[in-house]
Amino acid sequence: MWKFIKYAILILLLAIALPRLTSWLPFTFPFAQPEQDECTFGSVTNAEYRSMLSKARSLQRWRWLGSKPPDKLSEQFLVVSENSLSPSVKIAAMHAVLRSMGAEFRNNGSFGDGMFDRVSNEGGTISYTYALAVPRIGVLALPGNAWFIGHLKGPPHHLDRESGVRYRQGQVYFIAHFPNPVDPIPDVFWRGKVSCPPVPPKELEAFFAGAPHEARGN
Repeated sequence: MWKFIKYAILILLLAIALPRLTSWLPFTFPFAQPEQDECTFGSVTNAEYRSMLSKARSLQRWRWLGSKPPDKLSEQFLVVSENSLSPSVKIAAMHAVLRSMGAEFRNNGSFGDGMFDRVSNEGGTISYTYALAVPRIGVLALPGNAWFIGHLKGPPHHLDRESGVRYRQGQVYFIAHFPNPVDPIPDVFWRGKVSCPPVPPKELEAFFAGAPHEARGN
């Protein structure tokens, strides 16, 4: 009986430690989809992005996402982005934080075409979807992919009930989904055709930079 307990404890310790080890050890690099680290983001060059990626990896090393992964990702994002107002820097920093874990950029949902123009007109949020195999996360979860969604807020939607004080235009925040039988991962997380997250065109940058613009009329 005691031998069984010892083996059970050993297996539990390995289950806890192995995910973090596999997310750090050199043999896990390079990450899949290396073309996703060849990106530029508007005014952000690839060299600048890679500097962000290096900083994000230093923040990830030997650290757990903990019980609230979105909060931990937000903390890392603020460090990597240096709290910049530029939407190009924000998206580059978001990509760097998620790529530093090995996450794969998948898509911008079903409404990628014209999304910046639509959101600048109607208000709302731009969403960026990433997939990451559970063993790379460092948390206990069912086998399969975990999903992380980075959101960039545009102007308030005309149906949004939040007050102007609470709504933070230009804010980046994260949502995490883990495999479970009760709330399955939606089917929308297919692999898109692009490898690099898009940034707003220059003429729409102000709408995603936190400037106090009202949503434009249709």
